[in-house]
Amino acid sequence: MRPVPSRALRRGLVAVVVAITVLAAATIGLAWYSAVRLTDVVHVGPSYPLRVLSVGRAQRYVVLSRGPDALEPGTFRLAWKGGQAVVGAVAATTASTVTRELSAVVGHLSPGQAAGVQADRYTGDPWQALRIRFRSVRVPTPLGPMPAWYVPGALHTWVIVVHGLGGSRADGLSAISLLHPLGFPTLAITYRNDVGAPPSRDHLSHLGTTEWRDVGRAVDYAMSHGASGVVLYGYSLGGAMCLVTAHDPAYSRHVEAIVLDSPLLGWRSTLAFQASRVHLPAFMAALVATMASWRTGADLSMLSEPVLERDLAVPALLFQGTADTVVPPYLAARFARADRRLVTYVAVKGADHVGAVGTDPSLYRAVLDRFLARFR
Repeated sequence: MRPVPSRALRRGLVAVVVAITVLAAATIGLAWYSAVRLTDVVHVGPSYPLRVLSVGRAQRYVVLSRGPDALEPGTFRLAWKGGQAVVGAVAATTASTVTRELSAVVGHLSPGQAAGVQADRYTGDPWQALRIRFRSVRVPTPLGPMPAWYVPGALHTWVIVVHGLGGSRADGLSAISLLHPLGFPTLAITYRNDVGAPPSRDHLSHLGTTEWRDVGRAVDYAMSHGASGVVLYGYSLGGAMCLVTAHDPAYSRHVEAIVLDSPLLGWRSTLAFQASRVHLPAFMAALVATMASWRTGADLSMLSEPVLERDLAVPALLFQGTADTVVPPYLAARFARADRRLVTYVAVKGADHVGAVGTDPSLYRAVLDRFLARFR
């Protein structure tokens, strides 16, 4: 006869089952919440995680609380409600403060204000930000016309600039500032669910797996308006979308080169990287990816490393910050090793996500100029 479990053992087993059930429910709930946050359409605006502690005489420096991006080396935009300025080199630090050079102050900056260091140096449109003339145009797509900025240039190869998840075409103003003096016609596009652009049919982000088709339509637009070919220039998720477009037979014959800045080179690896940063197990990232696919029908495998790393047919220039907190920097190095013949890889020390142009602007400009010299 088998022994009958004691009452204490029964209670213990019940407690274990309850705990496992609660933990599983909490895990699934957290994963679903994360998947919803990931696939809901969000338009990223300025954030102000820092505090202005003091402003130097003649507004030549500013003392900020330590926090996100406060110590990132380079030149960036300091934003606050009602104003902005340019912050330069870090002049001094303490355990709780960061002192940086300050210039080009627009608006009133005073101690106590909430502020944030922004990777995008410019705001507005090409004329407001750079005094570069442009035209507002619309790129036809099956969902409706997508607004874009067209900056004329003397060359026949156009550059199509594609922003990342939750961003806007204003994120491409830094690229426009570098491309315009070189003579490249530039098209800074929007895609489905952007502000002013038609929504996707389910009003959800498909994380680049359908949005890339709007990049393809921008290629069609360029070719039908006099371009001899295009260079695709993508930031973050926009970089992955450029790669998918360049691999598609409908557009590949028109793509002459690709420029990638902090590209998202694999969704599952990126989610695992983010999970590790907040000390969550890797299986949580896989669960979030699965639930995001369930919610939208998105096939995230098309934005996986094996797909995006397959053989390139055109030269690619890849900028990647070594201190990227959004995408894992090792993916960029691996992508470059996959095809050393065609990939020019530039690792920018200390740069965060899409921050390379601000961290080392001279290097960024010089490498970009050399890479694009073949079209001039």
